[in-house]
Amino acid sequence: MKLLTALLLNVLLLALAGWWLRREYRAGTPVLRRWLLLTLALRLVLTAIAGYWPGPDARGVSYWAQGLTTDFWANPAAAFERWQSLTVHAHGEVMTTHSMSNTLFFSKLLGLLNLGSGGALWLNALYLSFFCYIACWELVRVLSQVFPTTPRGAGLVAWLLWPSVLWWSAGINKETVLIGASAGLAALVLAGVYGRRPVPGWQLAGSVVLGGLLAWVLFRMRYFFALPLFGGLVALALVQLATGRGWLNGRWPAQAGTVLLLIAAGGSTAMLVGGRYLEPSYFSLEVNKNYQHGVLTSQGRPHLVYADWQPTPLGLLRHAPQAVGQVLVRPWLGESARPLYLLAALENVALVALLLLAFAAGWNGRVGRLPVALVVVLVVYCLLLAAFIGLSTPNLGTLHRYRAVLLPWLLLLLLQNDYARALLSKAGLAE
Repeated sequence: MKLLTALLLNVLLLALAGWWLRREYRAGTPVLRRWLLLTLALRLVLTAIAGYWPGPDARGVSYWAQGLTTDFWANPAAAFERWQSLTVHAHGEVMTTHSMSNTLFFSKLLGLLNLGSGGALWLNALYLSFFCYIACWELVRVLSQVFPTTPRGAGLVAWLLWPSVLWWSAGINKETVLIGASAGLAALVLAGVYGRRPVPGWQLAGSVVLGGLLAWVLFRMRYFFALPLFGGLVALALVQLATGRGWLNGRWPAQAGTVLLLIAAGGSTAMLVGGRYLEPSYFSLEVNKNYQHGVLTSQGRPHLVYADWQPTPLGLLRHAPQAVGQVLVRPWLGESARPLYLLAALENVALVALLLLAFAAGWNGRVGRLPVALVVVLVVYCLLLAAFIGLSTPNLGTLHRYRAVLLPWLLLLLLQNDYARALLSKAGLAE
């Protein structure tokens, strides 16, 4: 039964993958068609490396996932009960966690994938990586369709070519799920908000169901990352609706001000009615716990340290600007001679160069053509995520991994200006 289930699932997945690739190649623009197979091949190579040499986190979560799969085959009728449980059994050991544990949820997702992979780590890595690729590609395609005057290569670089984003989304990582789920959700929302072609009812219903599933996965994987994105997308949809109905002025002050007002109102409401996990005191407690643990385990290596650390809402707010800056520039060149630190530092040099280029373009009035409301949403999202990551993650290796979820959105913004468009054009990525 196990073998038959695995064979059927893999045949179905191969058929769907072939259908999707054929559809995307035929429907893509010349630029997208040129990069479809190349970016997929690059991802598969990195996935093979990550799957063959899995890290300790991947091995650990796969260990518990195998226990879940074993329990399922021993008693399939109790599958739903097992899914709801906060306890996992594996090889005589027990893991008990809290209800919002992303490790537990990720283990359950891998337990489902084990039905097709038979517990093979490399095959689970392939599943996750390819699903993430599909979601990222769909967002790149949607961006090129709904914003045809923007450089198409911006999305390609941001989600499919930038080194750390590509690496951390090519294996058994929580970031693979986070990047894929956020990209897929954004693709559905942006297509609905800015799309000009009428959508059949069945397709709209399917998008709503898929969007709800992606939002749920994103929330369960890391809800501090998910909620700002949800708030931004809802604000964007409301602003576009009000603008289309003539209720809101289309000029940038009205658009930007309304987006900020809606995001602030949504955040305040969430903190008031969201329960314990959204209270500022709980947020401060979790940030402080992660910060102290990160500092303790990073001794002897470069890491983030904040002078006069105060784990209160006001104290964290005071450190937030420094946290944002450090997320973007650490590690810097010369901070460590270790190869991984050096590679991360070189990437940071490129990122800072793009930031300076974007500031120069803004100063000279050569900004891009994205809607103002979307730009404001992305700026707020990037600032909130950067502050949270910088405050809670002093370990630079972990910071580099967490930052991979944030980088595509920041890169999308930085690659919109005319100077960046010229660079993309030289690389054959502009149109």
